[in-house]
Amino acid sequence: MDRKTERGRTRTAGLGRSRAGALALTAAAAALALSACSAGSGGSGGSSTSSTPNGAASAPASSTAGSGTTGSGTTGGGTSGTGTSAAGTSGTGTSGGGTSGTGTTGAGGSECATSQLSVAQVNPSVGAGQYYSTLVFTNTSSSSCTMAGYPGVSYVVANGVQSGNPAVRTGGAGSTVTLAPGGKADSVLHDSNGISGYSPQQCQLTAAQGLRIYPPNNKAALFLPWSTSHCAGLSIHPLTIGPVTQP
Repeated sequence: MDRKTERGRTRTAGLGRSRAGALALTAAAAALALSACSAGSGGSGGSSTSSTPNGAASAPASSTAGSGTTGSGTTGGGTSGTGTSAAGTSGTGTSGGGTSGTGTTGAGGSECATSQLSVAQVNPSVGAGQYYSTLVFTNTSSSSCTMAGYPGVSYVVANGVQSGNPAVRTGGAGSTVTLAPGGKADSVLHDSNGISGYSPQQCQLTAAQGLRIYPPNNKAALFLPWSTSHCAGLSIHPLTIGPVTQP
């Protein structure tokens, strides 16, 4: 083979190697570009996925967690509220105590019920057209009880029908009286003696059969027989009653 031919083959082989090398470099560059593009696309896709399901889930989850904590705190506050409600129950006890009778209950027994009491009228006194007496309440039960305030008093005629106006409260507020079994509490009754200073039209003098008496804070009444005459005119208020006091 001559030298000219050998030189041509060498050049051809060199060109082939250069071309192969260029192709390899091109392929490598393409591969790198494709890899970079995939990575960028994958990262962007991952971010998008995270921002849509995960991001959306993440925001509520975070919100749920925050809400849960707050909710739990609020629930705790609610439980604390229940504690306050329990204190409210205690308050109800206090409220029960506020019923004044129940408050006194702890100290000297419950408030006297009508069924525990009897009543009598003592020390009648008449003078200058006025009538005074004392109503005496006696604890007939076997346990202590308390009384505080004013009795309700009115005259009654046949069949228990009220006659005239009920007694008007007079005097101070009084205080709580504790009645042991057999114990007593007093209340001062006052009325005009007959017509007294009233005109016949104002007085309307009427025969009564007795007094209907409600012990303080009771809805059941006692009846005290007493045949008398009193002014039943509704334009006047001659009958008065004082608070219960210790004898």
